[in-house]
Amino acid sequence: MAEAAFQNAYPEWTEYRKKNGLDPLGMQTSCVGLYQTLLPGISNVTLRTRYYGFYVWLCRIYAHRLGDTNPQTWQRIVRRAEALYALIAQHHGSESGVAGIRWAERTLQAANSGMIDFAAAAEPGSKKYYLKQAWGAYGAAYASQLYEIGLFGTVEDHDIPVPGPEIGDPMADAFEAAIGPLADQFFAIVQRGNVTLFELDELLPVTPSKIAADSTERGWYEKILFGFGGLERETDRERRRSLMLILQLAAQLECIPNVSDIRWTLYAGCDPEGKTFALATEELASHRQRWWAYQANDLTHISYEVLLKFNLDLLGSYRDGLRLERLIGEVIGEIKSVADHWPKSWKEFLDQNQTNDPLAEKALCNDAMVAANSRSVCTPQGAWTALKLLAVVQNRVHEWEETIRDELGMLDPTDFRSVLTELEFLNKQTDEDFTTTVTKLIEQRIIRRHLWVALRKLRYQGDYTFLIEADDGRMRLRVKDGPVFTNPRLGPAITFLKDIHLIDKQGLTDHGRKVLDVA
Repeated sequence: MAEAAFQNAYPEWTEYRKKNGLDPLGMQTSCVGLYQTLLPGISNVTLRTRYYGFYVWLCRIYAHRLGDTNPQTWQRIVRRAEALYALIAQHHGSESGVAGIRWAERTLQAANSGMIDFAAAAEPGSKKYYLKQAWGAYGAAYASQLYEIGLFGTVEDHDIPVPGPEIGDPMADAFEAAIGPLADQFFAIVQRGNVTLFELDELLPVTPSKIAADSTERGWYEKILFGFGGLERETDRERRRSLMLILQLAAQLECIPNVSDIRWTLYAGCDPEGKTFALATEELASHRQRWWAYQANDLTHISYEVLLKFNLDLLGSYRDGLRLERLIGEVIGEIKSVADHWPKSWKEFLDQNQTNDPLAEKALCNDAMVAANSRSVCTPQGAWTALKLLAVVQNRVHEWEETIRDELGMLDPTDFRSVLTELEFLNKQTDEDFTTTVTKLIEQRIIRRHLWVALRKLRYQGDYTFLIEADDGRMRLRVKDGPVFTNPRLGPAITFLKDIHLIDKQGLTDHGRKVLDVA
């Protein structure tokens, strides 16, 4: 299928903004909603643990030293503090996960031995910004999680955050004690808006990687993340269970697990080597089932998005487009040409894909994702593999259907598609002719669903996300998009555990073993 060259004619009546990887089938939303409940208080953009102590200390010293309730004054201090933090981190080795680090690199390269001014770059609205976001990393990433986790509290007469009464003040105390006299020095530099290289040398202990293993500060991060600091709500317990699962896998693998290791182990119930992931408590076993539901949901949308990619690639080989029925006919013909056996019904297809291999979905998913790579043309074999993956997941869900219903059953099936809605659709097709079922799946659950989702995004968000356009009865390709996994906050969670010395290259540390023993 050679892709024909063509030009996109964007509509004149709307502002075009290119949007890629933004849930073309509306199925990722249910995944996001689920993982938000599994790791509350951590997000995909909260990248280093020490920012939590840093911000809660900053809001307290701001209240004590300035006490200005004007939000613009607080915004200016936040932005200056972040810019200074980036300069310190870059000066001492370009630490990862620090906001404004690229700006800091350019600024330090241009600096001479004199004073480095950062006030201008930190000024709200500055064209030479360290970060474009109006409230910096604080507003774009951390503030919401600081409130969520309980480090920030509120007062009635202004909107400036204050330390939360249970854990905010102790955390601010611990951060200030850890950096000692540098606390006063840091805030004084923030207020004046410039810093010398000598001062950047002195401020090394403030950087994200300098949480001391035996410090009270480290202990408070542990208490807060695991819900042992005096504030123990259900959200704290959910976060604790997820972090405990990561610690237990680190102990089993004797290394730092990566995101893929965690996702597949929690889904398959065995580690990458096939060793059973045995859990010490029923509480953790039950929580692992919640992660299983998340992964099953993600695999379902991946199956669909691979099939969407195959449709887009085939459609791209026709400059003038195709009628929908012909497109689907060609798609099915291409898939059928590579199928090892074309079943008579969906039930027969399910029977063909029964397996006791706990890692079967991993192998199928890897093959499908390689075939549907956004930089290449999806192969018919990739689409056939996606159908097989869908069948294996459906077979697997029958074992844990109650868990799926507990996690996803409350969602409106019209607005929120999930593994539950899709398997209910497929269950109705059990004895239907297989070709008819695949035809319905592609037409109703993929192509028409995408057009419906894109129309809603245009209507309510002003985003033009159509990958396919219907014109005079013909479907035309507008732009391609490939399958995208959702990102369940596991990357930052792993970094947080490393930052506070619970895991390292050998797996669990002594601190990590003590925490795991609590479970």
